[in-house]
Amino acid sequence: MSYEIFGDGGDDGMDGYITDERAKELVISAAQVMREMLARFVEVESPTMAQSIRANWIPTWSADPGKWEGPIPADIWEL
Repeated sequence: MSYEIFGDGGDDGMDGYITDERAKELVISAAQVMREMLARFVEVESPTMAQSIRANWIPTWSADPGKWEGPIPADIWEL
């Protein structure tokens, strides 16, 4: 059943699903944001520790995306 008023796109049964590639992008972005949140939390007391946190990345996920620029998103789905 399609609830067109909600813009669900039809009866294909795939509403709300995301592709594997998009899921991977979201996981990597979430990890990057979390790393930056931790770095910002400790940066006031220990800039060296913040730099160390930012330097750590799991290279099998992707190339290190670097420091998160700008405000931390309230919802990862906004990315």
